Amino acid sequence: MKKFFTCLLIAYALGSSAQTVPFRLTTDGHILVSAKIEGKDGTFIFDTGAGINLFFEDFASHMRQKSTYNFLTAFRATGERIDAPMFRTDAVVFAQTTFKNVPYSTFNMKVEGINGLISLQMFRERDVIIDYERKELTLTAIDPAKSRKSVDIQVSTFADDGLDIFTYVMLDNTHRIKVLLDSGAGQNSFWLHSKFMDLLGVDKNSFQVSEKKSEFNEKKLSRNYKGKIRAISNQFSRVDAPTVNFVDGLIYEGKTSINWLGSKIGISLKNKKLYVLD
Repeated sequence: MKKFFTCLLIAYALGSSAQTVPFRLTTDGHILVSAKIEGKDGTFIFDTGAGINLFFEDFASHMRQKSTYNFLTAFRATGERIDAPMFRTDAVVFAQTTFKNVPYSTFNMKVEGINGLISLQMFRERDVIIDYERKELTLTAIDPAKSRKSVDIQVSTFADDGLDIFTYVMLDNTHRIKVLLDSGAGQNSFWLHSKFMDLLGVDKNSFQVSEKKSEFNEKKLSRNYKGKIRAISNQFSRVDAPTVNFVDGLIYEGKTSINWLGSKIGISLKNKKLYVLD
């Protein structure tokens, strides 16, 4: 009997350690979550490709640190250089969990109903589960022994201030490339470096060509070739005839959204694994 109650208490403790926050999914597939930053409530895009938490300046005006001489030089996927001011916040409360001394940057941008981006950077020690069907994001320990479907991820850090994740996928069942996993890209977003057009033998003339201005610098243009390839896949997930964007100057081999990997997925930075839990 004593052993039974001990097991029950352990099970309760493990269960109670899970912290869940609901999210709203936009029509474009962006995950909107609530968080409290230094006592102020806000709405943010949960963005695994952001690298670092980013707060829009009008929201960040209440925060303790008003100026900084620190900065982080980073590059957007299109190669655009950004010298981002670096701050540290006293406290971020997210999914009933308080994170201290979290690095962040700011930018003068206004998006209706959105106050910035929440990145993976502060979840180094907390596994994250994204449940698209229940529209919930949960911080909890994922048991690798109970999660048979997993793929390796590679973690890239920027002097411990920023963090991105990558994994391998197959193009047309033949070519293995490494892609950035970017929930901030929305739903069913597939960007590939334009050099792969020749590798895949696609007809450039059949693709729609466009130029897009940067949200950060309108003088910066990126050229895209939009069309279809045969497939993109890994060992557990597959999309046939996806619409992709081949992008000139992309600094990665590829960049994709994460929704296509499963309706419920877990990310463990500690284990360097992405788990398909659906």
